[in-house]
Amino acid sequence: MYKIKYFSIGFFWIAIGCHISVQAQTKKQPVDYVDNRIGVIDKISNCVIGPQLPSGSISPSPQTQNGEDDGYSPFEPIRGFGQLHVSGTGWGTNGQIFISPQIGLAVGEKEHDSPKTEESAKPYEYAVKLNRYNIGVAFTPSYHSAIYKFTFPKSSQSHLLLDITHALPGDIKPVIKGEVSMGEVHFDDVNHQSFSGSGRYKGGFAASPYTIYYAVKISKKPREYGTWLNGKINTGSVKQALVNKNDRVGAFVKFATQQDEVIYLKVSISYKSIDQAKQWLNQEIPDWNYETAKQKARNTWNSLLKKIEVEGGTPKEKTIFYTAFYHANLMPRNRTNDTEAFGKDVPMWDDHFAVWDTWRTLYPLHALINHPLVSGTVNSFIARYKKYGKVKDAFVNGNDMDAEQGGNNIDNIIADAYVKKVPGINWDEAYKLLKHDADNGRLGSFGWKKEDSASNTYKKLGWVVPGIMNVSMSLEYSYNDYCTALVAKGLGKQDDYANYLARSKQWINLWNKDAESDGYKGFIMPKALNGDFIPVDLKAYPGSWKNYFYEASSWNYSWFMPHQFKELVELNGGKDVFVKKLNYGFEKHLIHYDNEPAFLAVHGFIYADRPDLTSFWVRQLMTKSFTDKGYPGNDDSGAMSSWYMFSAMGFFPNAGQDIYYLTGPSFKKTKIHLSNGRVLTIEAPNASPQNIYIKSILVNGVKWQGNIITHNIIQKGGTIVFEMTNKL
Repeated sequence: MYKIKYFSIGFFWIAIGCHISVQAQTKKQPVDYVDNRIGVIDKISNCVIGPQLPSGSISPSPQTQNGEDDGYSPFEPIRGFGQLHVSGTGWGTNGQIFISPQIGLAVGEKEHDSPKTEESAKPYEYAVKLNRYNIGVAFTPSYHSAIYKFTFPKSSQSHLLLDITHALPGDIKPVIKGEVSMGEVHFDDVNHQSFSGSGRYKGGFAASPYTIYYAVKISKKPREYGTWLNGKINTGSVKQALVNKNDRVGAFVKFATQQDEVIYLKVSISYKSIDQAKQWLNQEIPDWNYETAKQKARNTWNSLLKKIEVEGGTPKEKTIFYTAFYHANLMPRNRTNDTEAFGKDVPMWDDHFAVWDTWRTLYPLHALINHPLVSGTVNSFIARYKKYGKVKDAFVNGNDMDAEQGGNNIDNIIADAYVKKVPGINWDEAYKLLKHDADNGRLGSFGWKKEDSASNTYKKLGWVVPGIMNVSMSLEYSYNDYCTALVAKGLGKQDDYANYLARSKQWINLWNKDAESDGYKGFIMPKALNGDFIPVDLKAYPGSWKNYFYEASSWNYSWFMPHQFKELVELNGGKDVFVKKLNYGFEKHLIHYDNEPAFLAVHGFIYADRPDLTSFWVRQLMTKSFTDKGYPGNDDSGAMSSWYMFSAMGFFPNAGQDIYYLTGPSFKKTKIHLSNGRVLTIEAPNASPQNIYIKSILVNGVKWQGNIITHNIIQKGGTIVFEMTNKL
């Protein structure tokens, strides 16, 4: 009797165990919430629909006619698939190395476009059906290579086309202008299943020339093969190079396929050499097991996304959050050991579009959860400075772009890493770069004579003389100086500290207490060489590379003093006037969050004792501007996405400093697995769409006063508990 009962109980627990195991396997993982269509199906975010590994060098994705800077429009037929794309940028580049599966052979740029169905886009795989040819396409990435799975119909005319001269600049988005100065393709084996080559390209953002090397392998021996030049097909040819600049060059292979026959293609990209491309291909995807490569990519993403676990939100909120998390891990790209310019194991992080965007939120995010990315970036700055004597705001395809969008904002990234004690950085070497920028930089970029910039601008007068974005540059230089001063102080360089700290207050020179807009006085304005203010429309959006301000109005820039909010409150006439004016700016949509300059404005209420308004407007911006379609502006390499992530988690960094603003989370529980091995748990049991205000805060069980917390407390882990309410 007892044995029967024992057996029954044992069977019961076995069944329960099996049920739990199945549940664990089928439970939705963080990677399952990511929707690669977010930031693509809208018109402005410019995210890439194709998959990529975290900081991976290769980024395969479909391309279409009338594609945006990401190369793709969801409303257009698919032209083919390029291997390099940049995500969330306002000015694109790349688009090489271009592959098109076809029935028949069309080598022209537009002749092989195909309508699509059955499109699926995940962090680790993109799949689609090309209806024109009845070909199924799927691909999954590694770090420098990708494997494609082509499912062909029954045909004697199944082809794979390679175009080495195609690129987004010139072909998909002509306005960003591109050219190909040289390039070649050649078959590498007697079965004509592998080919390789290179191309020399120019165009898009940071338009200096760069070389891409590639290697391709195909799983099936072709019936025919050949190359083509400017539309002329040369069957049996094993090599073709450009004869003249902007020639069209490529290769093809032809098969006879059975219904639903699968042919695999592996491709790798290198910025160093063909041999390196072949090495990446053999190392990363050594066989033809597509599912293994796909599962590895999925596991890589899931492991990373588990660094932040959220509970209590709706499936839609989790989708927006984890998709933002995905977008915050695409760029910059780790190209260590894959450049012609830098030697073995010299850190090289590429594709900064630009740090003008990412210093504010993206790098503070990684300072919490991904120290190797931050230290790698700073060490790559040091390596670039040693080699080139400069480190600029934008660094794309291994090239500095001399024109900067604002100040010397790499300084802010370095300072943020320093004050947050990111390990693995030689701070003496990093400080040499900071001091170089502080003493030899801060000159501005446009709109004045060289001799004026050397003698009469920021360092001597206290502001940059009128010209293209001189005002916004002046403000950012002041903050660059403050960030540099913090590092100087920490390293015991007292004279530098005093000098740069004094300079960091120079933004006040551009504060015009009499400037008026909608009844409110006191705004940042351009100032002439003689000290007179220049009248401007304080609400006007100037656009990019225009006079006075960069991509935001005075109403936005008049709150950009990250290091002197208290002084700003006083300049505005005290707390009550400050609150009324700032709130008016949000109510009347004069402060815009479709770009980065105003990222900290909403947190200014905290300095005027109105954290409730910070919480209110943060939640308004989150729910109305960040949706399951996209973001309020270009994602800017994850800058927008990481703004959303911090806001959803309930705290926000003042980048370059060691403080965060406590704003209240939208999730009931968030666990952040910090890079130092500790865990920070943020709880808000009664968080809801209605309960957006903070009633009280407990930090490690102790009641917290105020709404500012330091990194020293955050990095120790522990628990922050918010009691949220719907009442002020």
